[in-house]
Amino acid sequence: MKRTTKVLIALSMILSSTSALAERLEVFRWQALDGKAAQLASSLVEAAKLHEKSGASVGVFQMDVGGSGNTTFDYVLRWDSSEAWAKTKAYNSGEEFSAFFAKAGADPAGKLMMSLEGLNWDASVTGASFADDGPFRVFIWRPTPGKMADIYETFMAAKAIHESLGARVNIYNEGIGGTGNIHYVMSWDSWSSMASSGDAIAMSPEFRALQASATGQVTPVGSIQGFPLYYSK
Repeated sequence: MKRTTKVLIALSMILSSTSALAERLEVFRWQALDGKAAQLASSLVEAAKLHEKSGASVGVFQMDVGGSGNTTFDYVLRWDSSEAWAKTKAYNSGEEFSAFFAKAGADPAGKLMMSLEGLNWDASVTGASFADDGPFRVFIWRPTPGKMADIYETFMAAKAIHESLGARVNIYNEGIGGTGNIHYVMSWDSWSSMASSGDAIAMSPEFRALQASATGQVTPVGSIQGFPLYYSK
């Protein structure tokens, strides 16, 4: 019975993450060309202000740990419904955004490294919820086949511990463009709150015990750290 309950919880999580009401995001990772980091950042912020017209919440984030080569940015579009997502997609092919894209392409400042869709595990989160977030860390995990019920239970327990120690946590399934990984996103108000929270997490016997109990559930794929340059208000 306990196992059946865990499976039903996991299935509910998966269904809620694909709900039309769940926060949905697309991430486009751009790497600056030589000497053009400032130009690329400026172009991404300009694009963000245009995409806001279509109803998206937009963030521009700079990596400071975990990237490679020249300065790297994540351009993140968020929506609260499939209808809002469709509106932005239509806007992308319209005259205004096409003109911006042509202008940026005439003097390129970066190259697109990858893109993927993310679906939030928590359907109560909205795109506007991230406006006041500061520095962040993202941990990417590959699930072990057949372990999703256990993974859900473990990750939700980790979220509760981390949030009690000062972090904010959002968890995403990869959608289009991804390979089935889970993204565990931690954010803080400031670098100092990240530092104090990180120290508390490292010293938490509850979290260490949870880590030990989760052996074999997931495999680490990668991690990054960064900070916001711009977010929709």
